[in-house]
Formats: sequence, C-alpha cells, structure tokens
Amino acid sequence: MLLTPAQKPPETQMTMSPNTSPLPDDFEENVHDALSLFHKDASYGSPLDYLTLVKLEMPGAGGNVRVATNHVLLAALDALEVNRFDDAKLLRRRFPDEKSVYIVANELNVAQATVYRKQRLAIARLAETLYTMELAARDQRTHGLERLTLAAGETQLVGVGRHIDLLSGVLLAGAAPWLVSIEGIGGIGKTAIAYQLARRLVAEQAAFNGFAWVSAQQQQFHPGGFIRPVEDPALTAADLIESLVVQLLPAGALPVPFSLEQALNSLKARLRQSACLVVLDNLETFTDVEALLPTLRRLAGPTKFLLTSRQSLHAEPDVFCYPLPGLSEPDSLHLVRAEAQLRPLPHVMAASDDELRPIFETVGGNPLALKLVVGQLYLLDLDQVLDNLRAARGRKAEDMYRYIFQDAWRTLGEDEREVLINMPLFAQNGADFASIEQVSEVKSSALLHALERLVMLSLVNVSGGLHAHRYSIHRLTETFLLTDIIGWPGAGWSDL
Repeated sequence: MLLTPAQKPPETQMTMSPNTSPLPDDFEENVHDALSLFHKDASYGSPLDYLTLVKLEMPGAGGNVRVATNHVLLAALDALEVNRFDDAKLLRRRFPDEKSVYIVANELNVAQATVYRKQRLAIARLAETLYTMELAARDQRTHGLERLTLAAGETQLVGVGRHIDLLSGVLLAGAAPWLVSIEGIGGIGKTAIAYQLARRLVAEQAAFNGFAWVSAQQQQFHPGGFIRPVEDPALTAADLIESLVVQLLPAGALPVPFSLEQALNSLKARLRQSACLVVLDNLETFTDVEALLPTLRRLAGPTKFLLTSRQSLHAEPDVFCYPLPGLSEPDSLHLVRAEAQLRPLPHVMAASDDELRPIFETVGGNPLALKLVVGQLYLLDLDQVLDNLRAARGRKAEDMYRYIFQDAWRTLGEDEREVLINMPLFAQNGADFASIEQVSEVKSSALLHALERLVMLSLVNVSGGLHAHRYSIHRLTETFLLTDIIGWPGAGWSDL
C-alpha cells in the first residue's frame, strides 16, 4: 500500500513533484541558496537562472537576475501557502523578512533545532512546488509552439544536427545579424529545421521571451503524393503585422479599425523590450518581399527573425543567408529506412545500401522526394517508382515537380532556361564559369546574370573558395530537367 505524503513520516517524504517527476540533482540545494541570496545584488548571480520561469521574468526585472529570481520565489511561496501555510510563513520570515533562527524560534515558541528541521522540510516542499510550476511553464511554451507550427509537418529529421547547431549559435548571439534566412529548393527541409530550431531555443532552452510563427505558404505537398492548398496564408505586410500582434501582444491589442502604423509601433515597443523569436515561413510568397524587409528591420533587435525562403537574400547585406544542402547519401538511406519503419515496409528496411542507392542517385538528398519514393513502395516496386520519376509519369511525380519547380521555372527568362537546361552536363561535380560558357549559347555578362538569377532561386548551387567557384544542381533538379514535363502542352510549364 502506498502512503500519501500526509501519511509519510516527515523525515522520509520523497522530494517528488505532484506529477511524479523527480527533482533535478541539487534542486533543493539551489532553492535554499536562492533564498539565502534574496537580499544580495545581481553580482551574486542566481543558482536558478536556468529556469524557464526566471528567464520569463527577466524583461520585467530589467535584466536583473536577482530580482527575477526573487519574483519566482515569491510566486512559489504564494502557491505553497495554499496547502502549506505554516511552511510558507516560516520561509517568508527566514528569508524575505531576514529574521534569524533565534527570533523565529521565539515567535513559534520552539527550540532553534526545531526551526532548522521545519525549515529543511519547508524548503523541500517549496522545491516541489517550484519545480511543478517550472514544468507547467515549459509545457505551456511547448504546447504553444506545436499549435503555431502545424505547417512544419515533418516527423523524421536525419542529418541536420550540424545545421541546427550552427544556426542556434547565430540566433542565440545577442547581436546582429538579426535576420537569418534558411534557403533552398522546395522539399529540402527548411520549414522542418526552422521548427526544430524553435523547439530547441523557445521550448527547451527558453532562450527567448516570446515566439511567433507566420506562414505565407500557399500549398503543401503531402508525402502521400498530392498537393493541398493552405487556408489563409499571410501574403502581405499587413497580414504579417496583424498575425504578430495577435501572437505577441495582449488580447485586444489589435487596433480597431486596423492601423498598420499603430500596430507597428506597438509591436516595436514589445520586440525592443525583450528578445523574441519570430519565424516567417515561405518568405518568397509574400506579395512584396523587398518592401517587407524594411519592416522586419524596424522590428528586429534584440528580437531575431528566422526566415525560410526558396529565394536567396544574399544581396541583402544584413541578412545571414544559410543555403540548405541536400542530405548526404548515408543520411538519405537512413531517412528511407526510418520512413519504411513508420509505414511499416519490412522489405525496404531489410534492403541493402546497394539496393537502395538508386533512390539517392535519382532524387538526391531531398527529404520530400525521398519520402514520396518510400510512400509508393507499398504498391509499386522500386524500379517502377524511379522510372515514373524519371519520366514524370503519374500524378504523384507530376505534382511533386510542380510543387518544387513550377513557380521558379515560370519566372525564368530565355537565357536562364537555356543555362539551366545545360546544367545536367555537369551534374557529377559541377563546373566553373568558363566550362558553362563553352557549352552554352549564353555568354559573358548575360551568362553571369543568368547564373545569379538561378542561384537566387535555389536552382543552381554555388561553391568554392576565393579564387575558384563551381556551379552545380541538385540531383532531383537534374532528374526533373531530364524529363519532358516542361514541354508538355497544358502542363502549366510553358510560357503563358
């Protein structure tokens, strides 16, 4: 038979929070130390500075960690007082009121040794209460993040640790760059990485004091192989500001009638007061990106803006641009097996690397394409699936190409299309400028302009050092260019 806390002898009660989560090591000692430092200045620091609760209090405390910690301790004492009035009263007298053990013993008419014993038990109960409050605060932040980022839609992430580590460092720096852009072709995993970054920095580390997610995505490609529209995407600066006001300001803060300038001023005051993380997903689909960037600059610092875009912002001097590469071959095959385990497809899970390698050779390390392939292996054999992709045969293959490439292809001029169509000639290792010029009808400055445009649209990758640059394409782009889909009548690829 389990004893309730009230039935257990006081000296043997376990230090467990009401939700049965064990207290972290030294948590009671940290709480005791924080109480002992109640009247010290900020130079003494805080043994509880890692708590989400303390970080949330920092803006209101003017960045003073001692004041923030004291606010949290007083809130925990208020909560403890509901069920343990005597414990809360004892701790208030000892620490916030700075009364000695001798004085408290006289007030209670007990021996000093009894005061020490009661204090030890009261601190244990306060630690339980405080940790329960901390877990609730973390859960609330995680729940809010999941509610706002349903668009991420990715359940399997493989081979992205180095990207998340690097971008975390950039976002955590308390200085410029304030705008960070994850860039790449459709399906490469930009949204999924932005979501994981937000989870790490907002929910787990509580590194920011507010969070918002605004998506301009107009359609999604479901791994089942079909395109579905997204309801009510944010497409204008006014849409963005309205969404940020709703997510970051108190209820009722949206001006009626809506005034963009008034809403901007309110947002600016909030975002300049404390650091928030704002994710803008699918930036390229906003109506006027060039007009939007000055608005973001007006709101940034110390708030950080994390952008995802199919179009590069490398021409903007104050934007940290991070071109997202495809997965390596080992990571791609790992993702294939992980997806097969979810389905489940035991014949795919048991396949050797040599048997699965044609998947990578056809679509490269594009996670969306890899998942599409695995999804079709329930009904079709691997050769059929890959042949359909190479020939753009079947609705699933057509829809994937449309989702990833159609918008970019339709914006290309004649020179840019000519250059891109020639790029499969250099698919293995890419080529330098001179090599591309040799096989292309587009020359000199026109070729340079075409390459710049293709790189900006994430259709061509650029790599190399100070004295040598090479241009290449993703394997999936190569497969797409080698199909005849772009010439199909009525397929939506030819000029209108």
